[in-house]
Amino acid sequence: MYAIRAGLVSYLRERMMSQRSIGVLIAGMLAAAAMSQDLVLRGRVIDAATGRGIVDAHVRLKGTSTIAVSDVNGSFELACPGPAAVTMEVSRVGYATLELEADAQACMDQEPFTVRLLPRAVDLPEVTIDRPKPEVVYQRDDLHVGDYFTNADGVWVLTYERPRLLHREDEAGKQVFRDARLHLLGHDFVERSSVRLPTDVCRLRHDAVHRVVVEGTSTAWVAMQEGGEVFLSAIDLKTLYEQVLPWTDSIPGQLLGSDLDPTFPAFQHVGYDLMAKASHTICTVQDDFRMELFRSQYKYMSGHDKVVAMDLALETGVDAEIIAGYMTGFHKDIYFRSPYAPLFVVNDTLCVFDHYKERVRRYLPDHRMVDEIPIAYHRDRNWKHQLLQDRKDGSVYALYARNLRTWLRRVDPATGQLGPERALDHPFPEEVQVHDGYAYFIYRPYGSVQHRTLYRQAIR
Repeated sequence: MYAIRAGLVSYLRERMMSQRSIGVLIAGMLAAAAMSQDLVLRGRVIDAATGRGIVDAHVRLKGTSTIAVSDVNGSFELACPGPAAVTMEVSRVGYATLELEADAQACMDQEPFTVRLLPRAVDLPEVTIDRPKPEVVYQRDDLHVGDYFTNADGVWVLTYERPRLLHREDEAGKQVFRDARLHLLGHDFVERSSVRLPTDVCRLRHDAVHRVVVEGTSTAWVAMQEGGEVFLSAIDLKTLYEQVLPWTDSIPGQLLGSDLDPTFPAFQHVGYDLMAKASHTICTVQDDFRMELFRSQYKYMSGHDKVVAMDLALETGVDAEIIAGYMTGFHKDIYFRSPYAPLFVVNDTLCVFDHYKERVRRYLPDHRMVDEIPIAYHRDRNWKHQLLQDRKDGSVYALYARNLRTWLRRVDPATGQLGPERALDHPFPEEVQVHDGYAYFIYRPYGSVQHRTLYRQAIR
C-alpha cells in the first residue's frame, strides 16, 4: 500500500511540473508575439512658452519614412516597430527642431508623453517685389496723344501735330488740336486703322452706347469701325450738345442721362423709355449750400433789378430768385461749382453718387429706390472731384492727387467702403481712365523732348 501511494505522489508531481513548463512556454510565446507587433507611441507637442498644443507638428522616426502629424490639440500617435529604443525628430515651422529618444516602456505607457518645442524666428531670403511698371499703349515721335477712349472696339486715340489755343473771352485757355488724326488700336495695342479729321477738333466724347464721338470746332463725327476700317458720320454741334451728350449710359430698353446745366446748382437724373418714347425722373440732385447762395443774390439787387426779375418770373414761370442768380452772374463767381453726382450702372443697379447728401442712392431699372448707402471718400481734401468707372466689370474708383502722387481707390457702392490705394508711378498723369483693371493716362516727362504718350498701369 505504501508503494502504491508513493508511486501515485510521484506521478502527480511529475504531471504538475509538466503543466507548469507548458504554461511558462505559452507565456513566453505570447510575450514574444506581442513584442514582435508594432507598438504605438502616443504624445503631445506643445509650445514651451505658452503651453498650448501645436497643430501640424511633424513627428518622424529618424532614419525611416514613418511620420505622424499632430492634430489641433497637438496630440499624435506614431507606430514604433520592435522593443528597441527609437529616436524621434519633431519639427514645425517657427520652432526649433527637437530630437529625443523613446524606449519600449514609453510605447507601452497609457499616458502620452509631452514634447516641448521652443519658438524660433525663421530667416527668409531677401525678396524684392516690384509693382508692374506702366506700359506704353501708344507713342509716336511725330505725333502727340491729345485724347483717347476705350470701348469694345479697342482703344481710340486722338493725335495731333501741334495744338492751337483759342483766346476768346468765353473760351480762354481752351485747346484745339490741328492736323488731328483718329487711330483705332486693337486690345493688343496694334494699330488697325486711322483717319484724318477734316477740321480742327477739341476732344473725344461718347454716346449712351459708348460709341466714340469726335467734337470739332464747327461739327462733330460719330466714329465707327467696319472690317477694320474707321468711318466718320458727321453731326452738327447742336445735335451733339442737345441729343447725344445728355445721355451718358444705357440699359436694355432705356437711355440714361441728366438735364445737368453747369451754370445751375441742381439737376435731375432721367431715364428715357425707348418703347414708350417717354422720359421719367430717377432722382433730383441739389447742392443745397450753393443753391442758397445762388438764390440769396436777389436780396442784394437794386430795386429796379428786382422789378425786372419779378417781371421775368411772371413771363417765364421761373422763380424770381433763380432769375436773380443769373442776372448777377453768380454762376461765374469763384464760389460757384457745377454739381457733380454721376450715375453709374453697377450689376443692373442704377447708382447715383450724391456727394451733397453723402449717399449712394441705388435704384432698380424701373427707377424704384433700393436703398441709400453712406459715403465719406469725398471728404478727403485730396479727392480730385472725379469718379471713374471700369465698364468692363462695373467697378467705380475715386481719383486722388497730392503733390507728385496720384492714386485711385475702389468704392464699393453696396457698402460705401474704400479699397486699397493703387498709386500711379508717373507724376501729374492727364486724362486718367479705367478699363479692364488698368488705369490709362497721358503723360510726358517734364522737360523732355518726348511727345505726349498714352500709358496704362495695372491697378488690381
